[in-house]
Amino acid sequence: MEIIGRLHPLLLHLPIGILAIAFLMEWFNRRNQNTTFSPAISFGLKVGMWSAIISAASGYILSLEGGYDENTLFWHQWLGILTAVFSIGVYYLNQKKAHNASFEKAYFPAFSSTIVFLLAAGHFGGSLTHGSDFLIEPFSPTEDVAITDLNSAKVFESFIQPIFKKKCTSCHNESKLKGDLLMSSLIGLKNGGKTGPLFVAGDAENSLMMKRIHMPIEEKKHMPPKGKTQLTEDEVLLLEWWVSEGGDFEKTVGENKVPENIQTILNKYVEIEDVGVFALDISSASESRIQDLREVGFEVYPVAQESPFLDISWKGNTELDKDILKKLKKVSEQVIRLNLSNSNLTDDLFAVIKDLPNLQKLSVNKTEITGKALNNLSTHNYLEVLNLYNTKVDDPGIESIFKLQRLKKLFLWQTSVSDSMITKIRNERPKLMVSAGVDASVFGDARLKPPLIMADKDIFRDSLPVELNINFNGVEVYYTLDGSEPDSTSTKYDTTIYLTQTTNLKVIAKKEGWKTSEVANRFFVHAKYKPVNIKLNKKPSDRYAAEGPKSLGDFKKGTLAFTDGNWVGYEGSHFTATLDLGKKSEVSRVTVSALEASASWIFYPKGIEIAVSENGSNFKKVSTQVIPTADVPEPPELSNFSEGFDPVLARYVQVKVKSNLKNPDWHPNPGEPCWVFVDEILVE
Repeated sequence: MEIIGRLHPLLLHLPIGILAIAFLMEWFNRRNQNTTFSPAISFGLKVGMWSAIISAASGYILSLEGGYDENTLFWHQWLGILTAVFSIGVYYLNQKKAHNASFEKAYFPAFSSTIVFLLAAGHFGGSLTHGSDFLIEPFSPTEDVAITDLNSAKVFESFIQPIFKKKCTSCHNESKLKGDLLMSSLIGLKNGGKTGPLFVAGDAENSLMMKRIHMPIEEKKHMPPKGKTQLTEDEVLLLEWWVSEGGDFEKTVGENKVPENIQTILNKYVEIEDVGVFALDISSASESRIQDLREVGFEVYPVAQESPFLDISWKGNTELDKDILKKLKKVSEQVIRLNLSNSNLTDDLFAVIKDLPNLQKLSVNKTEITGKALNNLSTHNYLEVLNLYNTKVDDPGIESIFKLQRLKKLFLWQTSVSDSMITKIRNERPKLMVSAGVDASVFGDARLKPPLIMADKDIFRDSLPVELNINFNGVEVYYTLDGSEPDSTSTKYDTTIYLTQTTNLKVIAKKEGWKTSEVANRFFVHAKYKPVNIKLNKKPSDRYAAEGPKSLGDFKKGTLAFTDGNWVGYEGSHFTATLDLGKKSEVSRVTVSALEASASWIFYPKGIEIAVSENGSNFKKVSTQVIPTADVPEPPELSNFSEGFDPVLARYVQVKVKSNLKNPDWHPNPGEPCWVFVDEILVE
């Protein structure tokens, strides 16, 4: 069920798009008094109705995980449900309106109301995931303050808070309190979250925040989570320095000890305090010179009324030559914006640019220039915007100009500039906006999807065929059967895998030019023996008794919904199950399937002891497994605790499942009796 809930962010876009398009077609039909789109509208309403219902259901399941602002969640949830209900009504009215005037009268108002509910639900959904000011944020004044006097700049306000805002508050805001941690306010930062204080003032090494940041990115607890934009090396160093200096929210840079490496980072944020090219006192170009430029093909406009500065364009014209470009020298002081994009500009022609010292904006995208041409810009101290999109510019060329202090925007998409150089630019110039293609913070890593592990069941008696599938050409799939992490040295998949024993199958996909997929994992249990009888040393809870002892050996897996009738539950108690295999058999492994849902006071077993006997009286212990108790709350999950041992002849297998008995200290209800839930005990 949990995976259905987590599909909600994907599913919710279907009713939004489908119902919106159907409404536009309906509006067009009514405006033009025709029925051109009527069949399409009917189909769209049907698909939109079902997608709205499925989206609402998945959203409800996702909400059970918690961590969201209750008020915002309430409105998002009920507006989503209203959208689904109204979409059902609108579809019904659409099918019946041709035969009933009352239905026809109600149809369009009901359709309009559905769209209103849809938009409102979307607004509150955006507020849940991105914060309550997400919609109006683009229109809000920027909070970044230009730093011109480094010593008087407040460390938290100028350097630390912007990091939190960009990398942390999307998961820790008023609407989405992941781990009960609020990072968009000083009170929240001081209070910390479920797992305790965010940081220990003066001790970065033992601060929870820094521990999470330094965890491997594959770890669930790593901050920011995998798939989110990660902290840069400079940002990590700044956070460590701030915490080590006491984590003060008011101190200025000058009031702290600043190591040399931190001073280097802070210097990158300092801005030159002037108005750039507009501070120059120059006269206007003569009308004859401007007319001369227009006659050869340039478009020439003043930047503003009564301004001496000029905006000149040769965009899309492929008849550029040296004589034409030389005419720009006559207005060399006045031209501050020059557009030569999509022209026949070359490195040789570009040399004229060095004679235009006051350029503020230069567009040479979609031309044949290379990195060598950019040497002509090394002294252009007023340059703020440079568009090099779809050129042959490379690393050496770009390195020669990105240090220009006033440069604010640099467009490098579809150039030969490497990812490592782009990272270097962003690290050395954190306030320089570098556009290099699709923003990973929006679409995540461009990586392959993990392969699908296709099998009919997770528990099998004899052998089980398993297939690995990925619908993408040229992909190589590698797998392991022992639970180790697969890589390109692992077994390459080329045909059906036949399992004959308990297996922890892990799979990855690789393709040249793509990032390797995340690991897909599935645990298969070889249940060689089906017990003829199972006895429990004590009765389970009446509420979670399933079908009694036989539920532990019926090969029916429980789900994350622990009320599904397949789980045997014990509150504040250990229990022992004795399995009778019917005859003496060679036994070498026992697997216990359990559930953990800490929010519902359910924890994995603390330990499992396995003993065997030939006669049912004298048992010999063959294995003991200790299972760590969770130290932080996590979403509900299922796990198989599988323990192998030397083969031994036995008819009876005794499994003692040890409970944690009480909720741990970090739990909201520490010391209260906790539960242990088991659905299957399987013998191989």
